[in-house]
Amino acid sequence: TTKPYKLRIYVKSGIHKGDLKRQEYFSNLNDLDKRYKQLSPKFVDYALNPTAWQLVNGEWLRMFGY
Repeated sequence: TTKPYKLRIYVKSGIHKGDLKRQEYFSNLNDLDKRYKQLSPKFVDYALNPTAWQLVNGEWLRMFGY
């Protein structure tokens, strides 16, 4: 089964800055929220913050507020 939530985490420095580093998948929104907060309590570079996505009708849609 596919987990309906994911975080996309980006490289924050070096030659690959801004590239996708990895994706983490979650079964529920609560787990995604916890992990999001663990990754970065204070973001310095807003453009490189992790982004949250939800699977809706077979398509990944970006969630607002992350």
